Amino acid sequence: RRVTGDEGSSIPLILLCFLVAAFLVAGVTAASSAFLAQRDLQADCDGAAVAAASAVDADAVYAGALSEADALPLATDLAQAAAEEYASRAGRTGFAVRARVDLERVEVACGRVVDVPFGWLFDAGNGLDRSTVSSSTSPLRP
Repeated sequence: RRVTGDEGSSIPLILLCFLVAAFLVAGVTAASSAFLAQRDLQADCDGAAVAAASAVDADAVYAGALSEADALPLATDLAQAAAEEYASRAGRTGFAVRARVDLERVEVACGRVVDVPFGWLFDAGNGLDRSTVSSSTSPLRP
């Protein structure tokens, strides 16, 4: 006599476990890609901030009024141009920079949209908008 109630197939359970595992792998891959893109953007933005901090305002320097303790003043338009030049040399696509100067300190805001693997699965099919801010002080002294 056969025992009843112990019938069925294990294939649906195996398929469900495979589906869950595949979803987890896709999630980890997408998350690590987004993290690495943010880290790369931060490194590029740090470089742009250092480049922008070297944009000395020559008119203010030659006007006089600087003591030995003062850092050289920065020019906003020169800092923006230096940050944009650094961004173009970085070779990243869609890399946008905006520099803001406060006397000898420059703050650079950077952003770009990055594509992530399996983005369509996590509602990021058009890419993730990544942004960061870096600041630097003029390394030059009179």
